[in-house]
Amino acid sequence: MFGLQTLDVAIGLIFVFLLLSLVVTAVNELIASWLKRRSTTMWRGVVRLLGGEKWAAAVYGHPLIAGLNEKPWFEPYRKNLPFRKRPSYIPSRTFAMALIDTLAPASMTKARTAEELRAALAAKLAAEPDSHLLQSLAVLLEDSGGELEKFKVKIEEWFNGSMERVTGWYKRRTQWILILLAAAVTVWSNADTIVITNTLWRDPAMRSALAAQAQQFAEENRKQTEAAEAAPAPAGPPAPPDRLPYETAEAAGQTASEKFDESVSRLHSLALPLGWRDPAQDGDGREPQPCGWKEWRDAVRRHFLGWLLTALAVSLGAPFWFDMLNRVISIRAAGKSPDEKPKTQQAEGQKRNASLSST
Repeated sequence: MFGLQTLDVAIGLIFVFLLLSLVVTAVNELIASWLKRRSTTMWRGVVRLLGGEKWAAAVYGHPLIAGLNEKPWFEPYRKNLPFRKRPSYIPSRTFAMALIDTLAPASMTKARTAEELRAALAAKLAAEPDSHLLQSLAVLLEDSGGELEKFKVKIEEWFNGSMERVTGWYKRRTQWILILLAAAVTVWSNADTIVITNTLWRDPAMRSALAAQAQQFAEENRKQTEAAEAAPAPAGPPAPPDRLPYETAEAAGQTASEKFDESVSRLHSLALPLGWRDPAQDGDGREPQPCGWKEWRDAVRRHFLGWLLTALAVSLGAPFWFDMLNRVISIRAAGKSPDEKPKTQQAEGQKRNASLSST
């Protein structure tokens, strides 16, 4: 019994961490959508790749890439505004063609040749001998053997390698943001790991209810994953996207908002005393919300260690806790806990001895 009780407490605690992690992830996605963090990070990466904002602005202004930009309602009135909307994703092939066309514009009368491209690059390099971009392109053109198609492939590889580093920047910055958001969500929900553990340990009904909710949640997600994996792959060429690039970004923000609402709703449905109550209302198991500096100081003293444990756990991310939840549920579903097996075997041995002595 002790082993099952421990597993139920662990399942409930992991489930709380999972829901809080989902809230943090949704908030981070909303902030990234509002502040255009992905497009800003990509712009900085392209500026570093091309060696300055002049070339980056020229490439971003090319019709192939400008067509990926968002078209807001104030488009006709923003010509004199200091900022511009930028795409959050650029295909490597599109970038290569836009860069080459910026270097040596295409002609409608004849196809561009490698010799014309080499001459245009040499002329620009003579005018800007210290240009980081022109020197890099000269090396790539030489490495491609003067073949235009191979030159495009070299630029794509160069761009993809740079974007991998940009992705690393984004993930590192996001990790710090997630830690700060985890701390904020922990205090907002008053999720004290020590208090939650004690509550689940002392209240069998709450512990069983939370474990059942966690198992139901895991089962629903398992069925959704299996259904997605079992869906047959579409035959023939891939269908064209049903949204424009900037509409896809808007849809991602809408999805993050829906996930936030769903996760908060699940937190509110838990029987645990999470969150704060209005001091003017009657007690409902939750603590009254601190109103002044002294009250907040006392709350921090009481919950600092528990809040710290929760924030550190939540910052590990939803995938970690979802995997952990499935593992613990599998252990619980396997049968009796290892702590109970020796007791059961000992009891059976006593029964056998008693039956032998009686005969």
